[in-house]
Amino acid sequence: MLLFGIIFIVIVCGAVFFLVNPPAGYVPSESKKTPLGPSPIITEKDLTASQILKTPQFYLLWIIFFIGAGAGLMIIGGISGMAKQSMGDMAFIAVAIMAIGNASGRIVAGIMSDKIGKITTLFIILVFQALLMFVSIPVIGSNPSAVVIVLIATFIGFNYGTNLSLFPSFTKSFWGMKNFGVNFGILMSAWGLGGSIFSRMSQSLYASSGNYNQPFVIAGISLIVCMILLGVLKKINAKSV
Repeated sequence: MLLFGIIFIVIVCGAVFFLVNPPAGYVPSESKKTPLGPSPIITEKDLTASQILKTPQFYLLWIIFFIGAGAGLMIIGGISGMAKQSMGDMAFIAVAIMAIGNASGRIVAGIMSDKIGKITTLFIILVFQALLMFVSIPVIGSNPSAVVIVLIATFIGFNYGTNLSLFPSFTKSFWGMKNFGVNFGILMSAWGLGGSIFSRMSQSLYASSGNYNQPFVIAGISLIVCMILLGVLKKINAKSV
């Protein structure tokens, strides 16, 4: 981890020096295509960080991101342990394939959101993730084969990855592009805090019970709460458009 940290510092900080700001007054061209389904989320203002903290959309998005990312990380943190029960030393394969699912989830979510809208896409993902959590309880408890473990890991990684595609897009749509970096940085705190709290909770529950049933149940219920909050967000957005 120390080696990775040093590498990231060198590469990321070094890459900063190659960034060039666009000329003054530059406005990016927007696509003229209108997404199918519900009305797109459009903003005509570039809000600052202090301004977005005064909007209800920020807190709803923050909580949804907090739960969505946290629930995914809650289970992802235990995938290696689950895989070891049936795969032994080859458990790293499940984790590696889960990473592929993570990356593909970002691409698929981006394509879906362009077609049917961000809110609809996120709702579908939340439903899929919640169902996966509840279905996994009896499956994991029955000492599944390595193939089943890999499939579960892949789908959980896929759903988790969609968060990191959709929420940056929400940030731009709601609050503009001018202050995107700062605004998404603030919203991204939900990911860090959610991962920390939910992962710790999962470890504690597993240590006390010896299985992953409780983490799966809590993650599933939390995702249902996200669906409700997403409905509230949709209503607020409809009134503001």
